[in-house]
Amino acid sequence: MKSIVIPALTGNSVPDIFLPSSKSVSNRVLVIRALCDDDFQINHLSTADDTSVLASIINDSSDDVFCGAGGTTLRFFLALSATKNKSVKISGTDRLNKRPLKPLLDALTDLGVQFEYYGKPYFPPLKIVPAKLVGRELMIKADVSSQFISALMLIAPTIENGVVLHLDKPPVSFSYIQMTAALMEHFNVKVIFSEDKIIVPSQKYIAKPFTVPADWSNAAYWFGVVAINPSVEIILKNTSADNLQGDVILLDWMKLFGVNAEVIGNDLRVYNEHIDYPSFLHLNLMNHPDLAQPLAVVSAALGIDCMLEGLSTLKLKETDRLTAVKTELEKAGVSVDITDDSMHVTGKINRDFLSSVVFETYDDHRMAMSLAMLAALNKSITINDPDVVNKSYPGFFDELMKLK
Repeated sequence: MKSIVIPALTGNSVPDIFLPSSKSVSNRVLVIRALCDDDFQINHLSTADDTSVLASIINDSSDDVFCGAGGTTLRFFLALSATKNKSVKISGTDRLNKRPLKPLLDALTDLGVQFEYYGKPYFPPLKIVPAKLVGRELMIKADVSSQFISALMLIAPTIENGVVLHLDKPPVSFSYIQMTAALMEHFNVKVIFSEDKIIVPSQKYIAKPFTVPADWSNAAYWFGVVAINPSVEIILKNTSADNLQGDVILLDWMKLFGVNAEVIGNDLRVYNEHIDYPSFLHLNLMNHPDLAQPLAVVSAALGIDCMLEGLSTLKLKETDRLTAVKTELEKAGVSVDITDDSMHVTGKINRDFLSSVVFETYDDHRMAMSLAMLAALNKSITINDPDVVNKSYPGFFDELMKLK
């Protein structure tokens, strides 16, 4: 297995760091473009594997489509395919074929879609059978993945009579649902939020050029490096605190670790103010689950007693992220207690362990990037299977080496 040795990140210079474009925004805009009557230009489209695969299969005329490893890719393409008058077989990697789809499949079935399964019902590989979609009111399970809701929202305006989504409980990752609505409204589609309902009338997307912003979920690793090593300072290029991405809340949360950001033109200067850290940190990440791993690693590196809650979706990601974080941080002398919904990190990383530990990444891009931050403790570390970062941030390790 390929591995990478990351040298100690000393912060002897102030490098320019380039974030990738947001794959979450990119994926939504790709679906919107596919549903528009007219084509339009997308500038700075993400080069992440998930987005590249989605862009490719949207334009694929094949009746047998492979979605790779991306949950968003599968769920968005599944919903998009339901609007086309074409039968298509859809599958993914072994892990993706085990990730939940039932709430989305049930909702699409209620709209008129028919499915045939090649194995276990409600899991890929499966075939979509063409059918006329007729809008109606739907009850959707909201505590598994916001991607089900976003997928249905995106296709709703193209369906006769539109769609009304009734959420059975407060949704997880609501900030991503808000992102979907904001992007739809950018393309002239009205979305109405009313208590536990999302109402999308039948209407048309209006084509217009779009520029994808930098990815704030991936900014977390750079803020984390600056938190762990206060001597590090970086310039995040072409990064603005836009309100499309809920993970911009990182700006507020990282101040708890002494990290601040100064706007300089189109860039952000990220630096450490050398404050005293809190002895205990308690955050609910129900709307921001992608920040759980970097926050846990930073807390462990600094010895902050950290309780993170609202993490029920992490078991269903590229890997069981709760178990993965526990396993890897405990290699370095930290205690991590997990439940189905929470993670409690206590103790402090033992720097003497880092040179002898080999960290695993579990085919999970966010595990790889989170663990890589530990090199900011001025110790080299070894990580297996580093290429998993290509899923969201292909140039991550090249950028990281600027800090050695």
